[in-house]
Amino acid sequence: MSEIFLKNVNALIVSEVEPGSPAAKAGVRVGDYLRHINDKPVIDILDYRFHSTHHRLTLSLERDGTPLNLTFRKGAEEDAGLSFEYDLGDKVHTCKNKCIFCFIHQQPKRMRKSLYLMDDDFRLSFMHGNYVTLTNIAPEEWARILEQRLSPLYVSVHATDPELRRQLLGRKETTPILPQIRELAENRIHVHAQIVLCPGWNDGDALLETLDSLAQEHPSATGKRAGVDSVAVVPVGMTRFRERLPLLDRVERDYARTMIATVRKKENEYAKRLGTRFVWLADEWYHIAELPYPSRTHYEEFPQLEDGIGTVRLFLEEAKRVSAKLPKRVPEPINATLITAAMPAPIVRDFASRLNEIEGVHINVRVIENRFFGGEIHIAGLITATDIIEQLDTFPECHNTVYVPRIAVRDDMVFLDDITVEELRERTGKDIRVVGHSPRALVEALGLLRPTKSRQDRLPAWIMEESIVG
Repeated sequence: MSEIFLKNVNALIVSEVEPGSPAAKAGVRVGDYLRHINDKPVIDILDYRFHSTHHRLTLSLERDGTPLNLTFRKGAEEDAGLSFEYDLGDKVHTCKNKCIFCFIHQQPKRMRKSLYLMDDDFRLSFMHGNYVTLTNIAPEEWARILEQRLSPLYVSVHATDPELRRQLLGRKETTPILPQIRELAENRIHVHAQIVLCPGWNDGDALLETLDSLAQEHPSATGKRAGVDSVAVVPVGMTRFRERLPLLDRVERDYARTMIATVRKKENEYAKRLGTRFVWLADEWYHIAELPYPSRTHYEEFPQLEDGIGTVRLFLEEAKRVSAKLPKRVPEPINATLITAAMPAPIVRDFASRLNEIEGVHINVRVIENRFFGGEIHIAGLITATDIIEQLDTFPECHNTVYVPRIAVRDDMVFLDDITVEELRERTGKDIRVVGHSPRALVEALGLLRPTKSRQDRLPAWIMEESIVG
């Protein structure tokens, strides 16, 4: 997100004007700064969408430093016809908390700049599913959330006990979350909650209290049209760079198994009472516990997909569908190495084995140990080029063509440690290719199936990501 907080112009910059649209006929041009619609400030795409629904629009623009007003009419369901360089015209709202589990504070120096951005922006929560604490919102911003009915929001709760939440967020004052959730519900705004589970802090009775308190805010319990729809429980992630932060215990196998059993009991209780399991564990719990992942029906409608919960199961389901369409042989040999991390490794290997059943296909998998951040990091989204370089060098079976998960790079170009894909090619001597987030994307990249006319990688699938929370 580095781009959107570098452009602090308090306006939206027009990047495209649809030919024949109302805005085009009125004379709006690419490069214009849109500052107001009907005298209402426009500082992000949400303002634009909310205020451009009127029949009669007066756009206050700036063109080459000169103010300009353009007025036009449009149909009730008609779009004005504008696209913009960035979704935000001001800086990303940053976090002022000092969470004891903050991943940003566990990173080394000299990494990609965007990794040090601690966002706590309600707009990114609504638009992209980023989790926010609701502790850094000004009164006028809160009023805007209610007015524009930005639903759903993804909220980092961690604990409903105000004092415990204060400690977890590293704040001086208590930050009660339930009153905010209730006001959102009164305004028909749905909430998906997140708990970053820190052993010895917000587990045990504190976790049960948090879950039950949030369950009482579910629409089935309150009778309201909105409320807390779901809860995600993710294990705290820790790197070797964790310094000057409170001591935290690591999540080990037996602890993870106990957590799974505890949450399963609550799921069954909520299913009977609320008609939904309500609480879901992150995929990483099952990886750490060395237990099978739940079935597809377990995840219902995947309400916590934005937190990466259920991506392993969705990968397995899509792999099964794709496997039925694969050819029996290929006209030219296909040799490739897949890069992945420890957590998705078993299912990536299984899928590679299925691909190797095709005559002429030779795929192997290189699991990259995360030495850069430390052995407790298991996800592909935090693989660095440094680790890839070192570990491909000790992998004699590596093919010349190497597929790297897209989730590990920014804009298909730069890894977390600020090494570009091109630099990785030069330093490894390999044909490094960045591939999308699903089994279908992989087989299309390999040339085993024709690309679909319109396919969007909605899910982080053959590589898994976990939200970086702070």
